[in-house]
Amino acid sequence: MRSIRTLALLLLLPLALSAAERVLKVDRSRSYVDVDVKATVNSFTARLEAYDLRASVDEKDRPKAAVLAFRFADLKTGKADRDAGMIEWLGGSEPTGRFELGILALTPSGQGQASGNLTFHGQTHLVEFPVNVVQSADAHVITGEVTLDTRNWGLKTYRKLGVVKADPEVKVRFKFTGIPGEPAK
Repeated sequence: MRSIRTLALLLLLPLALSAAERVLKVDRSRSYVDVDVKATVNSFTARLEAYDLRASVDEKDRPKAAVLAFRFADLKTGKADRDAGMIEWLGGSEPTGRFELGILALTPSGQGQASGNLTFHGQTHLVEFPVNVVQSADAHVITGEVTLDTRNWGLKTYRKLGVVKADPEVKVRFKFTGIPGEPAK
């Protein structure tokens, strides 16, 4: 009889652990993803206007998991022709990207290091970057930035008319404001 109870507890353990995990609902009005691009003429910042972020916190309200999926068509630079050129540079069609958090190590003050896999242009690479997590009574604010070399994902340096050139290193800055919600499913 005791072994049956032990077996039942072991089978229910994953349910109990996942019940403690809660979804982090993103407040898009207080969140952003920006990409800073240096160019020989007209450096600019592009904003990711739409994305799908699935994130959760553990039983102590610490960020636990996150997956960010996006379409490059939703990365807006303020100039339609530049946006179209970016899509062409990425190979045309409907290029997408995805970041999946692997490890998040935080100090008690909320400063730390994140690492995970970033996939776009058909390639996946590990990226690591500093983050800061601030928890208040009503929200979590997660900020960070990372410099990415687009050549690591098999992209050539962007050039236009032989004169305009974009630096292959771009800075991605983000701020996600989330409110812990219902238990994760």
